[in-house]
Amino acid sequence: MRSSARTGLRTTPANSDRPAAQRRPRARLGLAAAVATVLALTGCSAGQAGTAGDTDLFTAAIVQAYTTPPDPDVNYDGPGLNIIQNTYEGLVKYEDGTGTAKIVPSLASAWKVSQDGLTYTFTLRDGVTFHDGTPLTSKAVAEAVERRAQVDGGPAYMTADVTKVATPDDHTAVLTLSAPNSAFLDYLASPFGLKLISPTVLAKHAGKDHAQTWLTSHDAGTGPYELTSAKTGDSYELTAYDDYWGDKPAFAAVELEISQNASAAQLELERGEIDAILGNLNKSSFESYAKSQAVTTSTFPNLTTQMVYVNPQSKAFTSAGQRKRLFTGIDTKSILAAAMGSLEEPTSQLFPQGMLDSALDDQGITYDKDALAGIAASAPAKGRTVRIGYAGSSADGKAVAEELASRMNSAGLKAEAVAYAAGSIYKLTDDLAAAPDLAVFAVFPDAGHPDSWGRIIYTPKGGLDLFGAEVDGLDADLDKALTTTESSAYGPVARSVIDSRNWFSIGSLNTTLLTTPGITGTREAQNLLEYNVLHFAALGRS
Repeated sequence: MRSSARTGLRTTPANSDRPAAQRRPRARLGLAAAVATVLALTGCSAGQAGTAGDTDLFTAAIVQAYTTPPDPDVNYDGPGLNIIQNTYEGLVKYEDGTGTAKIVPSLASAWKVSQDGLTYTFTLRDGVTFHDGTPLTSKAVAEAVERRAQVDGGPAYMTADVTKVATPDDHTAVLTLSAPNSAFLDYLASPFGLKLISPTVLAKHAGKDHAQTWLTSHDAGTGPYELTSAKTGDSYELTAYDDYWGDKPAFAAVELEISQNASAAQLELERGEIDAILGNLNKSSFESYAKSQAVTTSTFPNLTTQMVYVNPQSKAFTSAGQRKRLFTGIDTKSILAAAMGSLEEPTSQLFPQGMLDSALDDQGITYDKDALAGIAASAPAKGRTVRIGYAGSSADGKAVAEELASRMNSAGLKAEAVAYAAGSIYKLTDDLAAAPDLAVFAVFPDAGHPDSWGRIIYTPKGGLDLFGAEVDGLDADLDKALTTTESSAYGPVARSVIDSRNWFSIGSLNTTLLTTPGITGTREAQNLLEYNVLHFAALGRS
């Protein structure tokens, strides 16, 4: 899973350093050891937006830092998906425009899974070509799996269980796994999942890094758009691919500018100089446009979940009972209403809403208005100042952490919200004694499957277990659940995590979008798994 939040990985400059999700040590294709090369990036000239209103051009500002190469085997952060998801395609994908994580065909028109869960047979779509003109064949599937292992970037774990790719004919690819994996199709459908890359391009530009250098400023996918200009960290241009197999995009070109100045981007939008803003805006900025004639606002459901993490070495909350008492004192409904408004919905579920039946992961917390005062008056919290950490680049984290601290202080429990610089919030385990007691942090999953969420958030090797808290037996429970397609298998996982009281999920964040009036298809262009990402081919102008 990915994260970064509107606070986690995805909205912070640290996104480019998104920690790799857990990689289970299972068999691979027997390929040479991978070389995870982080390319040196250069360039940074001022971006130039296009002019909103041009019938052939869509222009948008991405209000997030982004310097990662738009290489599908390297990129592991949110902003880059605006390029990758429009230029590359995988075998399957999650359906756009809906609030459910439904897997649908993409470059595979059909697939079947063997009864033992080890063999996945995909039928490839006819008439597909890569942007260099190379026809899509099953060879591309085999080479994509092999390259992902060779590059060994953050998303590599998603296909690490593949031991063999057979290509009995040009339109059939048969993937064999080392063990049953009920999350495998979800990992293929993930926005970070396997994308097919032209074998011709990979051979021609292989160099010494599996074509990573070339794919820093080019693409080699089959998507509706081609990457035709890349000024790393500054601006990117996409051009519609004339021979795209699917519906032709309404916009012939898309211009993206990277901006870390939300106010400047808002001015551009208000003046009609750009068509949209993608990225996190705080509650006040977003709601200020509610009655605007110049700007259209919208939100879209997302699996991004905001949580309160508890430091297992906190001297204020030393037992599961004390941590549960803390959770009952957090009035999530009123705190989120004050801090986030329509941008976040309170949740009672541990996992992202809709991922599991609520009967399996209800956290069992009922708000008690006297709980915080009781904590303040008794050991071990009495006389201590509770420190609440958040990613400094996250408007959401700041708003909720400060509101929570305010409620604690009003109840007599001394508290302060503490900002952590980009990247540092992912290193709290380096010195837990000096780390804050709590952290407010939001994460979005790599895939719409509970295995993805459970391993990355609740196990120290997962990458987003900020305080390194451990739950006895959780890895074994996750491994057992992965062998079955029954979601009920994740009930014991959820229960043991809930009982530990090291994590408290408080709300589901919505994706926010600002556009100029007349931009159509914005709902159809969004995906439950892709935060602040648009599929530009669905857009139009009325």
